[in-house]
Amino acid sequence: MTQLGLNSDGTVQVPTNFHVPGWYKDGYAPGQMGSAAILGHVDSTSGPGVFYKIVDMKVGQLVQVTLADHVSLKFKVIGLRQYSKGNFPDKLIYGPSTFSALDLVTCGGVFDPTTHHYLSNIVVFTALVTK
Repeated sequence: MTQLGLNSDGTVQVPTNFHVPGWYKDGYAPGQMGSAAILGHVDSTSGPGVFYKIVDMKVGQLVQVTLADHVSLKFKVIGLRQYSKGNFPDKLIYGPSTFSALDLVTCGGVFDPTTHHYLSNIVVFTALVTK
């Protein structure tokens, strides 16, 4: 996993490798109280990306994250939403929370062949179940 920061316009960077997700390092770490965010690509012109099957995730499914110190955390999917890029809830995804959350973020929805970008983002919301 790579570490992501902010672009000069204040938006969160996206991973440069379509097969490797990135953690938003200026936010919360997985397991901390707050919303940690991991971003990944759904696909590229050469095929599926690391989050290609993210839309198939179901409420109750488990997501495992292994930290740099080799501690493994399990999160349970509590919801999946699609947001238009112009209406993306930054504060919800990257901000404080009353529990340890992990949000998985990728592109999705309608693909614009003119700009070569998806018009929406897919977010999988999870909550920590084991530490």
